[in-house]
Amino acid sequence: MILYTMTPYDEIFPPTDQDFTQHQTIPINGGQLVVEPLQDGRFKVVRLVSGDVGLYLQDQFSPGAIIDANHLI
Repeated sequence: MILYTMTPYDEIFPPTDQDFTQHQTIPINGGQLVVEPLQDGRFKVVRLVSGDVGLYLQDQFSPGAIIDANHLI
């Protein structure tokens, strides 16, 4: 199988199953956020999945950003 993508290998095939199972998907207006839960109830953004290019310009949706999911809905 050949996979042509810009996504890093580790994101498609995580090193361990635990890394993959920690990710959750949160729906937002215009797309979805793939996040990793933190211990304080907030989330760390892993990836934005959207067809709306304007969402990619918002700092709150950039990878590594810390968000509170209650403020997104």
